[in-house]
Amino acid sequence: MNTALIPQLQNYLLQGLNDDGWEMDWTTLGVAKAGGKKGIRKIKAKIIAKSSGVWVGEGLSQALELLSNEMGSPIRVKSLKTDGTFLKPGVTVCQWEGSPQAILALERPFLNVVSYLGGIATRTRGLVDQVEKAWPRNEKSALPRVTSTRKTLPHYRDIAVYAVMCGGGFAHRVSLSGGVLIKENHIAAAGGIAQALAGVRSVAPHGLKLEIEVRNLKELSKALKSGADAVLLDNFTPAEVKEALILIQHSSASEVAKPVVEVSGGLNESSIASYAIPGVHVLSVGSLTHSVQSIDLSLLVTE
Repeated sequence: MNTALIPQLQNYLLQGLNDDGWEMDWTTLGVAKAGGKKGIRKIKAKIIAKSSGVWVGEGLSQALELLSNEMGSPIRVKSLKTDGTFLKPGVTVCQWEGSPQAILALERPFLNVVSYLGGIATRTRGLVDQVEKAWPRNEKSALPRVTSTRKTLPHYRDIAVYAVMCGGGFAHRVSLSGGVLIKENHIAAAGGIAQALAGVRSVAPHGLKLEIEVRNLKELSKALKSGADAVLLDNFTPAEVKEALILIQHSSASEVAKPVVEVSGGLNESSIASYAIPGVHVLSVGSLTHSVQSIDLSLLVTE
C-alpha cells in the first residue's frame, strides 16, 4: 500500500460527499433516526465482491477512517484483503462499523473509487498474465513490462498508476519531466528525427534516456543513426516488430548501443500475446486507464 496516496484518496471521498450533498440526504437522515430499531447508534456493514477482480482498497479504507473521524462520526474499518489480491465473487474484502449516517453517506463515494481502481488492476493483471503465458519457455531475457501511459483523467494519475502496479504492471512516465519521449508532432515541429533528437539532447538532464516514436522501418533507421536510447514502435504489426528487431540488432552491432524497444498502439486482450517477442522490453497500453471497466463491489449492512 502506498500511504503517500491517502490524503489524495481522502479528497476523492470528500468530493464524493460534496457531490451528493450528503448533509441534506433526507433518506439517510430518516433511516439513521429510525432504522427499524429505536435509538440505533451504530451499524455494521461489509464490502463484498460481486465479480472477479483485483482488490485495490487498503489506502482508501484508511482514508475513509480519517475522513469519518473529521466528520465526527468515526467508522472503524477492518481490512481482510491486501492490495493486489485477486477476488472471487462473494468474498468479503473489508468490514465497517459506525453510525448509519456516516456509513450510508460514504458508501457510494467509496465504491465508486475502489471499483475504478479495481478495474484498472484487473485489466492489467489479465494482460500481464497473457504476456507471461505467451513468453517462450526457454527464453532467458526478461519479460516485457506492461505499462500504463499518460492517458488518465486529471487528478487521477497517481492512483491510476498505483492500481496498474497492483495488477502487476509498471508506470511509464508519471509526468513529462520523468523522461524524454519524442512523438510525431515533436518531430514535425523540429523538422525531422535527427533535429528533434539533437534539440532535446541539448537541454535534457544527462541521466535521461532519449526515446523517440517511429512509424516505420525508415524512421527507425534514422532514429538509430541519430543515437536514440529507446525507440517506440507505434502501431507495428508483430511481423513488423520482428523486422524492426533485426534492423536494431544489425545497427547495434556496428553503430550504437542496443536501444530499449517499446511497442504501443492498439494493444489489448486479443493482441498483446502476439507482441511477447524476445527483444521487446515495454508494452505500453493506454486503455489500462482510459477505457476502464470497474469491478462490481457492493456494501451490505449486516446488523
